[in-house]
Amino acid sequence: MEFIQKKTADNAVEHFLPKAADKGTKLAWDRFEGQLPECGFCESGLSCRDCLQGPCISNPFRDANKMGVCGKDKDILAAQSLLKLVLKGTMATLDQVSGFAEGVASGAVKPKDKTAAKKIIAQIDALLKDGGAGLKAAFPKSLIAAWEEAGVVPQGVARDVFKASQKTEGGVAGVDETLFWAFKAALLSSFARKLQGSLKRAVFGGSPAEIDVNMGVLKKDAATILLYGRFSPVLKVKIAEAAAKKKVAVMGVCTDPLLPPYVFAPVTSYGSQELPLMTGAVDLIVVGDQFVNPSLAAIAEENNVVVVPTETLKGQNPDAFAKAIVEKAAAAFAFRRSQVRDIPDAKDSALMGLSASDLNVKKIADALSKKKIKGIAILAGTNNVKFTQDLPFVTLAQEFLKNDILCISEGDAGVSLAKYGFLNPRQGDKYCSKAVAELLKAAGKKLPAVIDLGLAENGGVTEFLLALAAAAKKSLRELPILACFAEANRSAEAGEALSLVAMGVSTYCWPCLPVTGSPKTTEALSKLCRAKFGAGLIVHTDKKMEPLAKAGMILKVFNRVADPSVTDHPWTDWKK
Repeated sequence: MEFIQKKTADNAVEHFLPKAADKGTKLAWDRFEGQLPECGFCESGLSCRDCLQGPCISNPFRDANKMGVCGKDKDILAAQSLLKLVLKGTMATLDQVSGFAEGVASGAVKPKDKTAAKKIIAQIDALLKDGGAGLKAAFPKSLIAAWEEAGVVPQGVARDVFKASQKTEGGVAGVDETLFWAFKAALLSSFARKLQGSLKRAVFGGSPAEIDVNMGVLKKDAATILLYGRFSPVLKVKIAEAAAKKKVAVMGVCTDPLLPPYVFAPVTSYGSQELPLMTGAVDLIVVGDQFVNPSLAAIAEENNVVVVPTETLKGQNPDAFAKAIVEKAAAAFAFRRSQVRDIPDAKDSALMGLSASDLNVKKIADALSKKKIKGIAILAGTNNVKFTQDLPFVTLAQEFLKNDILCISEGDAGVSLAKYGFLNPRQGDKYCSKAVAELLKAAGKKLPAVIDLGLAENGGVTEFLLALAAAAKKSLRELPILACFAEANRSAEAGEALSLVAMGVSTYCWPCLPVTGSPKTTEALSKLCRAKFGAGLIVHTDKKMEPLAKAGMILKVFNRVADPSVTDHPWTDWKK
């Protein structure tokens, strides 16, 4: 093992680790340790499996195999490694939004705003075909001009995804062009997330809600269904409707917790998604493909939990499917009545699903311009076993908030922070400096220390950033905003990181993306992106850097002090 670290900061999760060890149940952390030492070629982006002549590597220590069989060198291998990650995430997002639009268009649900829903479905169709030219009006002209100059404006699936995927097959495209194809695909995904959020509001309405979070939400005396991962919001609502009639509890893991009027309490965050099944308090799980570990099937079988996959070759009628799921859950509960239900006493309240329209964005813009706060930090992404679960998010939030940095969360990062009270509106003063506390009071009603903008799939961060730029009457590249994927995991997160950079928001990503084997690619993500977009993707390679050190490094940037570990940092020219 390369180094030893605590697996999780969550006491509810830690409660089950000895039990799993005693039973011989292998969890994500065990499988990670079994993989060590990791392949350095794969980790640094210097391996290739794109054809049947390989697999190939670019060996930095041997002159004989610096290139793959087809002639790809280390720079192209690294750039293509990033492109493949982004493409995978983009296809996941497009699959999700197209499936949602199809479900609404079928008449399976009745939209709250039928006219708006119809218009958005047409926009989604246009996005898939021609890149959603109509969406350009939602972005500042200066931003569109920068994208057009770089050639990264989305043009539709056939042009963006199909063409970009062929860059891994061959050709003579260099590092810069390959990276720009990755940005093009990332922006297509960003447009799709923005439309998904709009369609969700048109169909279900959109308002934040205070939700209980963590494993203490599980029930001892009721049949319980857990929804895992991303799948059709239409099916989720149908399950909730059928469950309400049978008094079956429905909760979630790595899924949208808010589909008004229904709430799916987040039971845990991504890294510990296997452990709710060990409580004995889960009778059935409904799983999508995205953000779901395949290990769930074996652990569910071990704990007598019924598994129902939603993404199958044969389509299902959502009403009949939902009814059958609830009936199976009720039957499973009756069968498992003698099962011991070990539910940790761990629960906190969280205000989740805020949007730009719920905030006084003008007050936030004024606080930035008058330097009442030093900047805004966006905390995003899921968990990664390479770090102590949740600790990076918690540490960054603590350090930023007490140093006059407003914190925004989205997706699973919000769930991680919610478990420790950062999203509890009654605990805001516990974490915040006077400046941040005053801004939160002015910016909204009973806001918690960290403002949660909902699941990433709904594009809440993009909406907020556009509203903030409009209120400040500045481009995003001129504002002290920084994004941090503290425990990046999924391919969709790599795409979102690139889309934030393209919008002008400098972004940190840990662990480092698979580009470090190519100094040219790593430098391009900083210098080239800064020249084109005014922001960079910052790649740090120190695997053992502690969260507190990362927070201190980023705070230097907010304080307009050059980051000594990065030359030509995108923000150093802001120093006054």
